[in-house]
Amino acid sequence: MDKADDDSRLHRIFRELQGKGLIGRERRLVQCPFTPSARGCPALNCIRYRRAFYERYLLGASDDTLRFVLLHEEGHIRSGSSLLSALPVLLALMLLPAVLPFLQAGGPLVRFASIALLAVTVFSIYRIYCRRMCDEEFAADRYAAEAMRCCYGVKDPGSLLQNLLTGLRVEASAEPAPHRRTYGGLSRVIPGLFRSGPDYRPSIADRVQKIRAGVSADRLSSGRMRAPDTPVIPRE
Repeated sequence: MDKADDDSRLHRIFRELQGKGLIGRERRLVQCPFTPSARGCPALNCIRYRRAFYERYLLGASDDTLRFVLLHEEGHIRSGSSLLSALPVLLALMLLPAVLPFLQAGGPLVRFASIALLAVTVFSIYRIYCRRMCDEEFAADRYAAEAMRCCYGVKDPGSLLQNLLTGLRVEASAEPAPHRRTYGGLSRVIPGLFRSGPDYRPSIADRVQKIRAGVSADRLSSGRMRAPDTPVIPRE
């Protein structure tokens, strides 16, 4: 199978998920050279992916793995999560006009107090941002895991996530220097795909554990687990 055929495979799986109602009917799958890997974009109602990343790291992935990737990004779209990426910058910009006059005109004590207040505020904003990102990662994972379990009979969807991200970590450690210069390093690309990197916790182990704990709890109840703000996943 050549690269063009495999790229068509990704689009075929995307249309398959749309046919099952797991991805919005009006959603689009588009190539985007400005996206580091794959990312759901609520504002444009699409899932964007970088073909170079797909061909290098996902070309040999199984159909179930590609389904999980697309469903994970769909989970982000349904919660509108990518809009949070600008939150820390916006809050910092709002604070600057209030703080700068004190830094410029105040005495040493006022300047020190202003700098301390700004540092504490920025740190608090960052902590809140990271916590929200963690919650959204769990929600997107949960959406993809539920879909794979209910509609494709995957008993352990956590293994799909674990194998994928672990494989990407291995690729990152073996990545040659020229490729790191060209693509910025896989360790910086992984957060764009599943946002599991040093800037965004949870860790891979935490995410896999959450998925498996959710599946186990779901099996003990008569209802099915839902990701927040997402419709019930239709069964086949």
